[in-house]
Amino acid sequence: MKKAKENVNLLTAEGYEKIKKEIDYRETKLRDSLSETLDDMRNQGDVSENNGFSMAIEHNDQNEAEILRLKILLQNSKVIKRKSKTNVNIGSKVSVNYGNTGTKVYTIVGEDSANPSKNKISYKSPVGGALMQKKVGEKFILDTPRGKINCEIKAIN
Repeated sequence: MKKAKENVNLLTAEGYEKIKKEIDYRETKLRDSLSETLDDMRNQGDVSENNGFSMAIEHNDQNEAEILRLKILLQNSKVIKRKSKTNVNIGSKVSVNYGNTGTKVYTIVGEDSANPSKNKISYKSPVGGALMQKKVGEKFILDTPRGKINCEIKAIN
């Protein structure tokens, strides 16, 4: 049985490598540091009344959960190799004209690489989703909480 397409997460090669590095950091340096903290707290005596020990366990559990989440994310991901500048896709840098409010440039990325303050938006975000597969010159209407905005793709790099 094949995986449903909607369960596949799209990533840039850069995003994929960033997640691999995060897993490596969490499995080595952070895990070792948390283990040392746990040992220190355990050696302080009665662990039943040691808040530091409870917090250390919680931090360790959170780290292990994040490692698992990231590994599952990579297993269910497809790296998009940017070959064409004709359609918006993962890795595209897109210039969008918002009618009377001006032009904005976005880079379309995977969910874990999104950083709106740096104009890196997820392909699953409302704006990113609206841009996917559009071509230069294509016009579309973006539905926002403040109303509908007429938009046009000005450039794809």
